[in-house]
Amino acid sequence: MIEIRVGEFAEKLGVHRNTVRNWIKNGTLRATSTVAKKYFIQLEDLRRFCRFQSIPESVFTQLAQWDVESLPVKEETMNINTTSAPELRTIGIRDNLLRADPQWADVCLTCGSCASACPISGVDGLDPRKIVRMVVLGRTKEVVDSNWTWKCTLCGKCEEACPMNVELVKLFRRIRGLREREKVPGPLHKGVLMALRRGNNLGIPKPEFVDLLVEVGEELAEECCPGFATPVDVQGANLLVTVNSKEPFGEPDDMKFWWKIFHAAGESWTIPSENWEGVNWGLFTGDDEAMRIMVGRLVDNMYRLEAKKLVLPE
Repeated sequence: MIEIRVGEFAEKLGVHRNTVRNWIKNGTLRATSTVAKKYFIQLEDLRRFCRFQSIPESVFTQLAQWDVESLPVKEETMNINTTSAPELRTIGIRDNLLRADPQWADVCLTCGSCASACPISGVDGLDPRKIVRMVVLGRTKEVVDSNWTWKCTLCGKCEEACPMNVELVKLFRRIRGLREREKVPGPLHKGVLMALRRGNNLGIPKPEFVDLLVEVGEELAEECCPGFATPVDVQGANLLVTVNSKEPFGEPDDMKFWWKIFHAAGESWTIPSENWEGVNWGLFTGDDEAMRIMVGRLVDNMYRLEAKKLVLPE
């Protein structure tokens, strides 16, 4: 098992550190986070990753030298007298709903790095550091009832700034998820319910949506793209493109920007006539079940239309 810092690892591979973070987040590189923004990677997972990314064996050999199990053991740790060690006491499972993962609270240094990076720090008298402290102190109801986490955009700047790798965004989503659904801010809650019933956040009926796509496509053909026709439910396209429902509802011309690029590039693409919503409000409201259903519908569209790639312009 090796221990890495994202920056050093990225330098070894000749990529940007955000590329490494994305690999870890999407599971391409299996790694376990530890303190001080470090990660543990099993050698088997590292080898599998290097082969998948076609990374030379020489680079893998260099990375494998970071194996923590092969590092020399300090002399003072080799002569531990275990006979006089105190009896260990078992600590039971905590019942606090927001402290299931110690990274969410227990390792926080209250250094304020998160608060300094947060765009809404101080709003309602709160900031990320204070939310973490409230969680540590068991003030769960007060945190869940607060509107501060709903004003948070989940941008992740606080998490990037945290020197202890506290998973702040996950914590804020968990807080949102504990709010009674009827008390979730109105537009968001209604949007989730509408998406579950009609396939998009604003409840646009299928016939109206398809008619609009055709009409906007005809306008684009007249304006600058001769012969253009909006590809709806095309089988076997390379790209399946989702749409933010606010565009067909109030800003249909905004859809043309992507379409012009696809047309100029000669790209093969399509828009599904159903379940085309590109903004998953189940994610933003902490409603994991709703989020799963909406993601599942997009996956079903991919299989139904045999598309190769999914595009989420949002």
